[in-house]
Order: sequence, then structure tokens, then C-alpha cells
Amino acid sequence: MERLLTWLAWVFGGAVALLLPTVVAYTGLASQRVVLNTEADINGRLVSALISANPELWKVETLRMAELLRQRPSDKVAERRVVTDLEGQIIFETDDGVGLQVSEARAQVYDAGQPAGWLIVQRSIQPLLMQTAAFALAGVLLGFSIFVILKRLPMAALRRAQQRLHHEATHDALTGLPNRTLFLDRLEQAMGRAQRMRRPMALLFIDLDHFKDVNDSLGHQVGDEVLRRTAQALQECAQVSTSPGRRANDGAFTIARLGGDEFTVIVESAGSTQQTLELGERILKRLQEPQSIAGRQVFIGGSIGVALFPQDNTDRDALLRQADMAMYRAKELGRNHVHFFNEELNQSVQERINLEHDLRGALERGEFQLHFQPKADLRSGHICGCEALLRWYRPGEGLVRPDRFISALEDSRLILPVGAWVLSAACEQLATWDAMGLPPVSMAVNLSARQFKSPELAGQIADVLRRTGIAPHRLELELTESLLMEDNELSRDTLAQFAQLGVRVAIDDFGTGHSSLAYLKRFKVNTLKVDKSFVREVPHDPDNCAIATAVVALAHSLKLDVVCEGIEKPEQLAFMRTLGCEAIQGYFLARPMPAEAATVWLGLYRAGDPELTAWFRPVAARPEQLHSSLQPAHV
Repeated sequence: MERLLTWLAWVFGGAVALLLPTVVAYTGLASQRVVLNTEADINGRLVSALISANPELWKVETLRMAELLRQRPSDKVAERRVVTDLEGQIIFETDDGVGLQVSEARAQVYDAGQPAGWLIVQRSIQPLLMQTAAFALAGVLLGFSIFVILKRLPMAALRRAQQRLHHEATHDALTGLPNRTLFLDRLEQAMGRAQRMRRPMALLFIDLDHFKDVNDSLGHQVGDEVLRRTAQALQECAQVSTSPGRRANDGAFTIARLGGDEFTVIVESAGSTQQTLELGERILKRLQEPQSIAGRQVFIGGSIGVALFPQDNTDRDALLRQADMAMYRAKELGRNHVHFFNEELNQSVQERINLEHDLRGALERGEFQLHFQPKADLRSGHICGCEALLRWYRPGEGLVRPDRFISALEDSRLILPVGAWVLSAACEQLATWDAMGLPPVSMAVNLSARQFKSPELAGQIADVLRRTGIAPHRLELELTESLLMEDNELSRDTLAQFAQLGVRVAIDDFGTGHSSLAYLKRFKVNTLKVDKSFVREVPHDPDNCAIATAVVALAHSLKLDVVCEGIEKPEQLAFMRTLGCEAIQGYFLARPMPAEAATVWLGLYRAGDPELTAWFRPVAARPEQLHSSLQPAHV
């Protein structure tokens, strides 16, 4: 476009510069021709009259001839006038110093109607050249002016449009900060300068804490204003430091918004690690200040990950990933932290990536198994149920602890198909035990947060119950407190669907989360499971005893059953029995077992094995180990 505009400007400017003198020259020549023809005609008649008056002597009447021919037009242009006979001999001539001849005109002179000679009029070219030169200069000036106007004005508008488009393409529309495209370019340049100058550079990756809550509760307009104020706060915090780590000619901070609530700060010549930490803490302190937006007080915080260059010797994309990893570790540490990247973190992330890679396809490869831990009724001493626990046998490693892979299943959304398999496999195992004539126990299955929010969950449960023939009340779904704390329409609808299906609902690990009586009143819950952390030290720890007593009393007042997890010692069992707990679960009764071992265990229990019923007698001590044939291959 710029080249086209330049070419058009040259065309129009050059055309004007050439056209003006050309027109002047053409019209000047035409005017000269008319003047010369008129003068030749008039003077020819005068000479013819002179000849007719004295046909014999007109050739010698030079004075009279000079008087006739020396009369000039008003333009005073130098001319040459000549009278010749028919043979071309000059009879009389008058010359004003024509010099350069531009054109001439001829007129016939007569003697009594008979041709007697010629009158020739010639004009100088100098006046026309001067006039044409003047207009040529004016044409050049006018053409140049037109060229400048046609080139400068559209080009200026074009450049402004290009600059505007470039700014829009490289800057965030909401905050005006550089976007990811410009940030990556500046990061690469900053890394190059850091290598050349041999001075450290720091990359800060900032993510706002609980920003989604602001958007969901106060609306996106308030969220946008929070982002704008965050950008302003970062610009105010990231002023050129006067610390020894920076010099006067060092590059300024580059602050960018990558998208959402993610911001980055490039600090060139960052100085020491302590100075970078102080900058990060200054940013966090500023972000924690309350903001008054739309008449509401908004509190926001942040988590910051830091990667250093060239200390964390890497390329541009890897440096950004390292800062991102450090930021997530800061969130894991409780948010509102500054965390620096290190190799241990890198190894942890790589292990997590490898773990997620191996988890993909693990279900199809049959690497998941269910272990079952029995649950006993304290009132009757009978085994009343089992809890299905997911286990993963990773090729080359063996049994992987659930706390290592469950979160990875959640993050990768693999928990949905795996959770559906757990639900189906647990109910199928229960149907198998029924077919074998084993005690009619219930089956408890844990639900993840992502499963609970799936709109297909109720349909999956109904399909499994229909396919396996399990009575709905024998299936118990275990939820965490945090799920029920989200009192929203989805939670209410899902729990209402559970009630319609007739399945039971238990609150797992009660007391470890944000316990609230409100959701226990709103939602239909059947069972509270006291977390093993409150059982571990009873009856020797007064605080745990008080908590366990309060939880059991609370549950009974709401007509809920209580299951105590983590029973490992006789004194723990005795204490929970005095509180009136309905059921227990723990190593004192049985460890989690694979399906085959659990089947044997239930068979021995049905046969009245004294080792499996000894726990119910208050004076009996539980053996430390079950019969070797009952122990699972992996625990």
C-alpha cells in the first residue's frame, strides 16, 4: 500500500509539473501564430497601398517603408519584418534584434491587384522561453506540493492506521499492556541482552487468587475493572529500581497480560535473588489492598512464580514454563506466595507429566483395580458394608498411592471415565457376592468433585443399578464437605436426583473441611464419617476426644449415622463404642483387600471365623495380622 501511494503521488505530481509548462508553451505558440498572421495581413495591405500609389518608385521609398513597418503591437516583443520582391530579393528590412526565431508569417503584397512581392514577419523566442520557464518552475513547485500532499497525508493516515492495528495486535485491549505476542518478542530480546551484558534477568509470572469468585459473584464488569487496576498496580510497583542490580541505561520493566488473570513482569538486570523477592513481595502487598469497585469492597491477592536467566539456563518457552510451574507451586503452598523455580520443582513437574501420560490408557489396559475395606456395625457386630477404593498398578512401579494419582485424574478429566468404571465395577462385585451367597453388605463409592458436577452422573448410577440389580439403598455415595459447601442449583438438583434414586449419601472425612450445619439441614444426608485424624489419638488426646464427641452428638441430633474411620487399636474402638457410633472402619477390623482376598474374607466371616469376630467382644484383643491367606498382595 505504501509503494502504491508513492507511485500515485509521483504520477500526479509529475503530470502537473509537465502539464503546466506544456500548456503554456502550446498556448503561447498559438497566440504568437495569431499575432504574426494578423500583423502580416495588416502590414501587407499597407505595403500594397504604398506600391499601388507609386508603382515605379516604391522600391526606393525607404523612408515611407520604414515608417510603415516600424509600428509595433502593444506587447513590445522584438520582431523582424522584411519586404521582398517576387524573386526573393530584400527590398526593405527592419530588425529589433530577434535573435532566436520562433515562427514567422507571410503576406502577399500587390501592385494594382498583381503580386509584387512578400511581407515576412518574424518574432523572437526569448519571451516565450522565459514565460515557459517561469511556468515550468511554477509547475515543478506545484507538482512537488501535490506529491507531498498526496504522499504525506495518506501515508500519515496509513501509518496511523498501521500503528493502530499493530498496537491492537500486540497489546491487550482491556489493560493496554503488551499481550502474549509482544511479550514473547520482548522476552527473547531481554534474554539476548542478559547474555551479552552478563547480567541476570528475572521473569515473574503472576496469577490472581480467587479471581473466578469475583467474576461469578460480582459480574464480569467488576472483574474487568479488577484487571485494569491490577495492571495499574503492577506498573506502579515495577518502577526502575535504584538498587545496585540496575544501571541507569538498563531496559525498563516489561509488564504484560497473557490472558485471563495471568500477568508477567520481565525484570532486566534484576540484581540479587533477594531484590527480586522484595519486588515480588511488594507486588503481593499491593494486590492485597482492598479495592472499592461499584460500591463494593473487593479483596484480591496473587501468587507469583519466578524464573531466573541465565541461572535457569534454558530457552524462551522453557523459561516461561518454569515461571508458570513456580507460580502453581506458590498456589499449592497456600497462595499469596512468591516461589522461585528450582530443579526439584522441575523434576516434580516432569514426574507429574509422566504420571498423566501413563494414566492415559490405563483404564483400557486394565491397570486399575478395586480394593475393598469392610465396615462393621458396632451394635450387632455384623459386617454391614465395604468401601470400594481405587488402586493403580503402574507397569514397572507396582502399586501407586491414591494420593499421587487421584489429583492427576482430576486435572486431566480422566476421573470421569475412571469414576464411571469404579461405580460400575463396585456394583458388579456386590452382585457377584450376592450370587455367591455372601452377607448382603452395602457398597460405598467415593465421588470426585468433577464427577459430582457431571450432568450425566444420575443417569450413570441409575443405569448401573438397573444393570446389576442392586437395591438402591445398598449403594452409598461418599462426598467431601467442600462439594456440599457449594450451595448452588447444580448441587441441589444432583442430591435431589440421588434421593429419587434411593441411594444413600455420606459425608466423608467430616470435620477436616469447612464444616457447616447449614448444608446438613438443607441436603438429605444419611451418614457422617468421622475422619481418622480425630480418631488417631483417642482416648489419650482430650482435644480429639472432645471433637469426636461433638461430631457424634451433632450427627445423632440430626438423626444421622456415624462411621468412625481409622480404628486401629482396641482402646479406640472402646471409646467410639461409648459414644454410640453406629459403625467402624479401619485396620483393626480389616485392611483394604483386592476383590479375591475380600471374597475369601467375607466367606470366612460368614463361616464364623473366630479371628474375624473377635473384635466385637470387648475383652478380646484384635490380632495384629490376619491369616496369611487373607492378606492382599499389595497394601
